[in-house]
Amino acid sequence: MSGSPDVVIVGAGMAGAVSARLLALQGVRVTLVDPLLRCAPCFKAEKIEPDQRELLEKFGLMERLVPLSGKIGEVFEAKDGRVLRRLVLRQNGIRYHEMVNALRDQLPAGVDFRVGRVREVASSPEGQRVRLDDGSELETRLVVLASGTAAQLASHVGPPRRTVQNEQSVNFGFDVARADGRPFAFESVTYHPEGTASGVGYLTLFPIGRVMRANLFTFWPLRGELATAFVREPRATLERAFPRLARLVGAIEVTSRVESARVDLFRVERAPQAGVVPIADAFQSVCPSTGTGLSKVLTDADVLCHELVPEWLASPGLAAEKAARFFDHPRKRGVDERSLSGAAYRRRTALDGSLRWRIHRARLYSSMRLRGGTDASRLTKALRAACGKTAVEDSE
Repeated sequence: MSGSPDVVIVGAGMAGAVSARLLALQGVRVTLVDPLLRCAPCFKAEKIEPDQRELLEKFGLMERLVPLSGKIGEVFEAKDGRVLRRLVLRQNGIRYHEMVNALRDQLPAGVDFRVGRVREVASSPEGQRVRLDDGSELETRLVVLASGTAAQLASHVGPPRRTVQNEQSVNFGFDVARADGRPFAFESVTYHPEGTASGVGYLTLFPIGRVMRANLFTFWPLRGELATAFVREPRATLERAFPRLARLVGAIEVTSRVESARVDLFRVERAPQAGVVPIADAFQSVCPSTGTGLSKVLTDADVLCHELVPEWLASPGLAAEKAARFFDHPRKRGVDERSLSGAAYRRRTALDGSLRWRIHRARLYSSMRLRGGTDASRLTKALRAACGKTAVEDSE
C-alpha cells in the first residue's frame, strides 16, 4: 500500500484529533476524516479534570488549551444552603468546540485532514478499504473509529452495540450571572439536591473565560414535564429544584440559551473486528455526571497510539487477535468500568428512595460535613455575607 495512509481515523473530535497527533509524531501516516472542517459549538465535556490535565500535559497539549479556559483552584461542595467541604485541585472550564478546534489547528504536517463522511469500511486481516460519500476510497492498515455516538455511522461501520441504559440522563449547559450584577464570591461550586424528589444529580458552577458556566445533571425524561419546563423557564425551575441555592451563591439569572443533551449508555460487546478499532464514545458512551468522558478519550488515545499501533504496524496484518489487545488492556478496561459503575452510582444516588440508599446518602453528606469541619462553616458564613444574608441563617 505504498502512498496509502497507515491509519485512517474516522471523526476529528477530541478522540480523533488527539490520536492523529500522537500517531503522526511517531512517523505514522494518518488520514483524518470528519464531515466538518471546524467543530461546531456543542454541549459536551466542558471541564478538564486533574487526571485529564495530566494526560494532556503528557501529550504536550495542555499549554495550548489554557488560554481558552477558566482556571479552577478550589471547589466548594454544598447542599441545603451550606458549604459541606472545600476541595483544592486543578480544573479548567472550557468549551468543547474551542478545545477541539485548537487541537485541529495544531495537527502535525503528517496528518492528511479530509472533509467528508465515511460510508463503508470493507475490513480484512490483510487491509482495509474505506469509501467516502464522494465516492473516493482509501486503502489502509487500520481504521480507528473516533466518531462518537453517531448512530448513522455505527449502523454501517464497526461492530454492533449493546444498550446499557436508555435515557441514562438529560443534562443542561447555560451561562449565569448574579441578578444584582455583582461577581460571584467563589471559583466553583458543586451543589447537591436536597432529596430524590427533584430527580437531579447535581448542579456545578465554574468559569469559562470571564463567564460563569452552569452544568445541570438530571435523570429526567427528555420529553418530560421537568425537562421541558427547564428549557422554557430555567431560573424558576432551578429555584424549585434548589430552594436554598440563592442563600449561598446569590440570586442568579440565566444569561444564555439553555443547551441540552440526552445520554443513552451503550457498549460494543461483539468480538473485535479485524483492522477496525472503535475508541472513546464509539466504543462506550459516558454519563457526563461522572466527569469521566475525557478520561476515557485520553486514556484510549494513550494506550492505542503509544503502546499498540506502532507494534501492530511493525508486523504484517491486523487480525482480530491484535485488536483484542486494545479492548483487554488493563488501563482501558479500568477507566471503562469506572465510567459505567460511576454512571449507575450517580443514577441510584439521585433516584433510589429505598432505605439502603437513604442511609447511604445520609452517611455520604455527613462524611463531607465532618471533613469540612469549621472551615466549611466559615466559608458558609462568608458566602452568605457576600449575598447579603445574615449569619443567623446558619442555625436554620
